[in-house]
Amino acid sequence: MRPLFGLILLFLATALFAETQEQAYYRALKLEEAGEIPAALQAFEEAAALPGEYTEEILGIIRDYNAALGKSGNDTTDLTNPWEFHVSGELGFYGMHYIATGMDDAEMGGNLFLKVNPYVDYVAGSWAHTFAASVRGDYFLNNDEMTVLDTNDWSVFLGLEYTLFGHGMLLDVGYDFNIEGKNLSSDFYAWFEKDLFRFEKQRLGAVAWAYYQTSGPMSFALYGAWHRTVSEGLNGTVYVGAKFEVDSTYNFESQLVEQQSYNETENDTVTTIVEKWTLNESVGKWLGPVFRSRISYKFKNKITVEAKMNLFYGFSIDAPDSEYEKIKKFNMMGGATVSWKYWKMNYYLGLERSYKRMYLPHLYKKLYNETTTLTQLKLGMMWDI
Repeated sequence: MRPLFGLILLFLATALFAETQEQAYYRALKLEEAGEIPAALQAFEEAAALPGEYTEEILGIIRDYNAALGKSGNDTTDLTNPWEFHVSGELGFYGMHYIATGMDDAEMGGNLFLKVNPYVDYVAGSWAHTFAASVRGDYFLNNDEMTVLDTNDWSVFLGLEYTLFGHGMLLDVGYDFNIEGKNLSSDFYAWFEKDLFRFEKQRLGAVAWAYYQTSGPMSFALYGAWHRTVSEGLNGTVYVGAKFEVDSTYNFESQLVEQQSYNETENDTVTTIVEKWTLNESVGKWLGPVFRSRISYKFKNKITVEAKMNLFYGFSIDAPDSEYEKIKKFNMMGGATVSWKYWKMNYYLGLERSYKRMYLPHLYKKLYNETTTLTQLKLGMMWDI
């Protein structure tokens, strides 16, 4: 019984005190900061061999070290199985509060959703590939009373995505097929990011992003990017650049038409020329500066506090009429989230607010809302198995 009891104690001790990938990663970063490069590289390799969410990032660091030391990028292929299959997902609820210029009472509603993403990772030499699919279902509460949703009570999204990572670059392309009642639409998107400079835990790079929806909007943006990534402590991402938007809109069109009236005094028909205004659907184009940021702090107890802020100031260009050219818009989105990670689950609670301000000439003041505000309370859980 004594040997068996000793094995049980050994097993329990191993389970209790085994180093996680995050702990090994943190240890490697400390060694790197201290200038102990051989020991740091060994610690990074040990961290990559452990299961966790930082595998791709750690492999990228190892590949950078190998490149600097003149080793082949294939030196990292034996650290993990080149093929890995995962299923991630999210179950959440968004409570919504909407108010706009001229509204007597705010609109309130909710969105309950479930998202499942099976994906496959494949690592070959210095490159990591991810092939993913996604299925998302949304059920909207109080939809009939909340005009901002402009959707059916339910919707289904099906998506395909491919991501390529390596040599300081990231390419992400995807396709979404949206079903909202009897309405069908498709979304295409692409994100390309290239690191230009790397120092300590920070990276500077450039980004090109594009989005197209068959039923309406299209966007294209160019950013300069800054990232700070650590396993514990302050993390940050900031994008600064310019964005171009195209979307359907409404504009007034004026025409000079003849109008006839009968003058009883002169007993004659009088013809006058009057200006007649008609409302048409057209294409609106916008160009302006954009700012996106996400700052978070990771504590040792697996709690993360995150804040984000997105800003866009758009100028109307190539407008359908001279009055429309005077329109400008300001979009702001900000929010904060607290999350807690336990095993493979991540629980979150957050508050987010989107504010839109339209600077309108007199002709368009009754056509568009000058201000709109959407506030969302978010809670849910995410997982990666």
